[in-house]
Amino acid sequence: MRTTRILVITLCGFVLAAVGCSREKSGAPAANAAPGERKITISVAQADGRDVERTVQIVGTLLAQEEVTLANEAPATIGKILVDLGDRVRKGQVVIQLDEREARLEVERAVANLQAAREALARARQMLDWNRANVERSQAVLSDAQTNLKRFQDLFAEGAISASQRDSAQTQSDVALASVRANEAQYESDRAAAKNAEANVEQASTALELARKRLRDTEIVAPFDGFVRKRLVNVGESYKEKTPLMSLVAIQALKLQGEVPERFAPRLGAGRPVRVEVEAYPGRTFTGTITRVSPAVDVESRTFTVEASVPNPGGVLKPGFFAKASILTGVERNVPFVPEEAVVTFAGIVKVYVIADGKAEERRVTTGQRRDGRVEILEGVKVGETVATSGLSQLATGTTVAVQAGARGAPSQDKSDTGNRKLETGNRK
Repeated sequence: MRTTRILVITLCGFVLAAVGCSREKSGAPAANAAPGERKITISVAQADGRDVERTVQIVGTLLAQEEVTLANEAPATIGKILVDLGDRVRKGQVVIQLDEREARLEVERAVANLQAAREALARARQMLDWNRANVERSQAVLSDAQTNLKRFQDLFAEGAISASQRDSAQTQSDVALASVRANEAQYESDRAAAKNAEANVEQASTALELARKRLRDTEIVAPFDGFVRKRLVNVGESYKEKTPLMSLVAIQALKLQGEVPERFAPRLGAGRPVRVEVEAYPGRTFTGTITRVSPAVDVESRTFTVEASVPNPGGVLKPGFFAKASILTGVERNVPFVPEEAVVTFAGIVKVYVIADGKAEERRVTTGQRRDGRVEILEGVKVGETVATSGLSQLATGTTVAVQAGARGAPSQDKSDTGNRKLETGNRK
């Protein structure tokens, strides 16, 4: 019986000791706490204000600023290929030389034809001048003959001459008139011949220009500074007209097009800065500028197109790269940020615990970007408010808290205070 009593006393001692330890671990009541209250010791931090750049994101594919596929104007044989894949080219540089022998012969024939046409024109003009003089001489003879005929007619009327003399003067006048008409007809014929010769010269000149153009077209030149993207033909092969021969791209600057939601329309315009990232260079940012903005919104997607120009002086960016871009739309001042450890996410709910007057208050928040271990709070917390950063699983609205001595963000205390003025709240119900 005595042994049983000793065992009962011993077990009671162990139970009391365990209860005491448990109460110590869960947090002893604050020195100035009401009877029955318990406190949760936590770390805290203040929500600090930071300037935040507001951006809109677009994704797309980098495109060459200029791209062209060179082709031949007429059927031709490839004579020389002067550049190849990846080579740099300058504006006006010959990149492909077509076989020019036939074109040169055509130019020589055109030159000869033009020379012959010019000589024929010179002869026609010479003949025209000669016949013009004949017309003028015959007109002078006709004038004299008509004057003489008038005089003889007057003399015949006076009976001073015979009829045969008058008739002879008439015959001379008629012959002179016929000569004028013949010379004028010849002059008109020669003038038509001269005009025809002039037309032949113009036609021969046009043919020469076309021949020279065909000769120039045997030189395929780069229309801008850039690089060879692709070579599509081989030396010695013959191709019909309009055959793609070589593709060139200009990559001194690339362009990026993307779709932006319509709500950002008032904030976007030409000149806005753009930050571009590509998978080929992780962690590296390229800068650009908005150059074009679509004037219309797509009625189905409710977006509009923007185009940015991205300088590429080193040539590291390539057309076809997948790119992500951030367009700066403005800077928002004094935006609250809290430590990452102050934010709790559970079942889709994001919240923090704001500490004020010694009590915890649960607040749902909307978060934004993360920066240097801190989280932007878009809604739910103001700059300067204090949030809990530890012991969050033990907190609820109304929980009494005590801030660890020296904890980051702990409120300053009066030196005359004995330490009892801690952040405390009522009991957790």
